[in-house]
Amino acid sequence: MSEQSNESGKTVGIIIIVVFALAGLVGLWYWVMYKPQQEAKEQVKLEQIAKEQAAKKAAEIKAQNKIKYDQLIKDADTEMGQENWQRAKSLYTEASSLFPNEQYPKDQLAIVNQKLGELAALEAIRAAGVVESVATRTGRFYIIVSSSIDDDLAMDYANKLAQEGNAVKIIEHDTGKLVYYRVSVGDYASREKAESAAVAFSNLSDEVWVLGY
Repeated sequence: MSEQSNESGKTVGIIIIVVFALAGLVGLWYWVMYKPQQEAKEQVKLEQIAKEQAAKKAAEIKAQNKIKYDQLIKDADTEMGQENWQRAKSLYTEASSLFPNEQYPKDQLAIVNQKLGELAALEAIRAAGVVESVATRTGRFYIIVSSSIDDDLAMDYANKLAQEGNAVKIIEHDTGKLVYYRVSVGDYASREKAESAAVAFSNLSDEVWVLGY
């Protein structure tokens, strides 16, 4: 009986040892292999979600910027058509900052900057009281305040206006019958713009009109 009890005790002891050993191995596997693998997988999953969210956010921002860019270009083109050069420059610059690789606003900025340079040169001429002469057609619309067949008379009046700070040009206008010397105090790309600006010069002449030349 005693021997059987000893044998039973040994068996139980062995079973307990085996159980603890297995538990230890399971625990070791869990903490050393399984859990790190799961954590690594979870980390990869979280990183993937973060990348997808970042990509989605970037796409949303790009779409919003594209809408803004298109509107800026539209507004800039309008301002440029109306010869509002500084405003056009500001809008094209802002559009270019949204999409630096787009060539269109860069090309338009080059045109605008050229026009601004021309205006600066014109302002310098105005400040110096210089009268310019136009002998060939330009396709622009001139605000005329005086017209004469006597070029000396036209030049005398033009010099007077220039000394008063006006940007004056003499248009040598050959009508086919006579050559008229038209004194202009402003010129624009469109008739509408010229006619609108002509009102400001009504004090210079009883008859202010627009010549397309």
